Amino acid sequence: MGIGGAGGAARLAVSGEGPEAKPGAGPVILVVEDDPDVAQLVRRQLEREGFRAVVNATGEGLLAQVATLRPALLILDLMLPAGSGFLLLRQLRQDPAAAELPVIVLTALAEEADRLKGFALGASDYVTKPFSPRELAARVHARLREGGGGGEELRAGPIRLDLRARSAWLAAPDDPAGEQPLELSDTEFRMLAFLLRRPGRALTRREIVDAVWSPQHFITERTVDVYMLRLRGKIEARAEGRKLLVAVRGVGYRLDAGGADAAAKPTA
Repeated sequence: MGIGGAGGAARLAVSGEGPEAKPGAGPVILVVEDDPDVAQLVRRQLEREGFRAVVNATGEGLLAQVATLRPALLILDLMLPAGSGFLLLRQLRQDPAAAELPVIVLTALAEEADRLKGFALGASDYVTKPFSPRELAARVHARLREGGGGGEELRAGPIRLDLRARSAWLAAPDDPAGEQPLELSDTEFRMLAFLLRRPGRALTRREIVDAVWSPQHFITERTVDVYMLRLRGKIEARAEGRKLLVAVRGVGYRLDAGGADAAAKPTA
């Protein structure tokens, strides 16, 4: 939420800087900000930099908006009419289609505890109000140069996930080009995406719970075993004897994609 001095400080920072902004034709930047003055200042500065800025004033429907607009980066306020920006950030990181989206938090919450929480939930950067719109735009450029947006697919060994289409595919062992579709539930898809991003690593059941389910759900470790059993069954039914999801005694589960190609590779 914009604070009393934020709009004024930001307005002084941009006054007299060149011509009126025109909508850019460059990458889409989604701005979630309920203060109309702050939102306008951010939008105008981004458009001066050649971006196309889209404003969401409440935070409502954010995941659907991300899926539709496919923004290159998100600027997120933390105190919004629709609820906590922290919760929205958590939901974004749990959605395979948005998990790698760069997010710059723009907020009046300046305490160290708030900053640490934002980074722990997956914020790429954290900017406090009052702020300089020019510096914010510079941070946007820096994050995009880092390539933090990732790709639309994950691959590990014979498994491929299309994050936008939310489809899963398994390649045949003797014909890598001959892929077969995997019919997965939404939870199974999120679980497999989490494993594909960490191939070869033994993941605890608690790590899987935190990554796949929202905090308001009470999920036991036994629930993880049930979902993993279903997921393994669907994969192994088409894997022709290959054991790709392995139970690690006393720990949890590991994706064993096999060979030097096991690293999950986001693709453009």
